[in-house]
Amino acid sequence: MPDYVSANLRTRGFDHFIGCDLEIGRHVHNGGRYYLHRFLFACRRFLCRGLCGTLASNLLACLHHAVTIQKQESPCYSAFVHPVRTISFVGAGALASGLAKLLRARGFIIDEIITRSAPASKRKAGVLARSVGAEVSTLDTARLRCDVLWLAVPDGAIETVSRALAERAELPSIALHASGALNSTVLAALAERGVQTGSAHPMMTFVAGEPPSLRGAWFAVEGSPTAVRAARAVASKLGAKVFTIKPENKTLYHAFGAMLSPMLATELESAEQVGLRAGISARDVRRIMEPIVTRTVQNVLRQGAGKSFSGPLARGDIGTVASHLETLSDSPEAHVYRALMDYAIGALPVKRCDEMKRLLRKRGSGAGKRMSGA
Repeated sequence: MPDYVSANLRTRGFDHFIGCDLEIGRHVHNGGRYYLHRFLFACRRFLCRGLCGTLASNLLACLHHAVTIQKQESPCYSAFVHPVRTISFVGAGALASGLAKLLRARGFIIDEIITRSAPASKRKAGVLARSVGAEVSTLDTARLRCDVLWLAVPDGAIETVSRALAERAELPSIALHASGALNSTVLAALAERGVQTGSAHPMMTFVAGEPPSLRGAWFAVEGSPTAVRAARAVASKLGAKVFTIKPENKTLYHAFGAMLSPMLATELESAEQVGLRAGISARDVRRIMEPIVTRTVQNVLRQGAGKSFSGPLARGDIGTVASHLETLSDSPEAHVYRALMDYAIGALPVKRCDEMKRLLRKRGSGAGKRMSGA
């Protein structure tokens, strides 16, 4: 195809249909692909004969059939008609930084890192922007010419940022936020301006200094159909999986995630402190923890917690449990041990439950409160 024709087609928005984006082509199913091939063949005829009335009608008919079939058959229809290529982020924290770097590595254009006007915020955003080839903007100066605007700011700031952005004359067609606890209604100000809104939260931990990976991870998404389709297309490029969640269940979903990572880290920290008190060196304690923690998590994921439960509670060893409680009684870790023991009595196969409950009550806790009649 001559360069000048290709350039003209791009100018008219047909670049997605002339073979410039192989990733988009992979999303076209068989029926749509047949008509798309006819459309491309008509484009080639156009080069030789000019766009006569009959040829124009045939070309538009082929395109109509390709898009109609693709819309019916493919969940990636939005990626076919409006492929996501450019993404801008509001925020420059660990989540925004991790997502922006991963997306850049997968071929997306990161257009802007939008931040507050405070010098410290702009410096932090500048570090991220330089690493992904983006520009630093504020809410007042951002161009907002991206395909998707992704808000990765603290939950309490999302609605405020949404209202500020909604006052801009030019807005992106799709806006997502990355909160796990909030649903897309906090973007109502943008939705009222015609922006397709949704939330897309990766069930993954992002911490400074650790290169993130989302391959095999899951995104929870909800919102308008167009926003959800865009989120699916982006997640698939990252090698991640997607499930839709009901908006009213976002808070419970986020509590689920909190218990899987930060609360798990809290429990492991308390265990590490007990290990240090037992005389294990700081150099060795985590190396000793790693095999048992890894195997326990593997067992739970394979066969569930009940079949992976072991130790003195599973054996009904009252004496050993009593000695644990006594030894830990003057430490902060005693509260963690008692709380976990309390939960185990009500949820896991603990032997001699009644005696364990009495032991726990004697130590100042109310074991088994979640159990009916307990």
